[in-house]
Amino acid sequence: MKRINRVLKRPEFSEIISTTPVIKSKHYVIHFRENDYGHARIGISVSKKNGHAVVRNKIRRQIRAIIAKGYDLNKSLDLIIIVRANYVAEDFSLNQSELIENLAKIGEQP
Repeated sequence: MKRINRVLKRPEFSEIISTTPVIKSKHYVIHFRENDYGHARIGISVSKKNGHAVVRNKIRRQIRAIIAKGYDLNKSLDLIIIVRANYVAEDFSLNQSELIENLAKIGEQP
């Protein structure tokens, strides 16, 4: 995922999380809003409860791979994906299907 498609700054994360609609599931909490950039920007948050740095980075890589495969980055949205502590990094196919289902729900929101 290119740098242009990422939400990197803490104030932006905080603003998106505090003022936007939420989709919750077993392993993810997704905050989203429309943006004026003409492309999607995605931020991924993985807590220390998920494990040490190697495990957290593996989870981030998995989520980026899922998004690269199954999400249209041309939509004008900001997404913050928060990974819950019960996420299992070894069960990739289950995590992939759940995240894709949740991302599809965003299009159904008013």
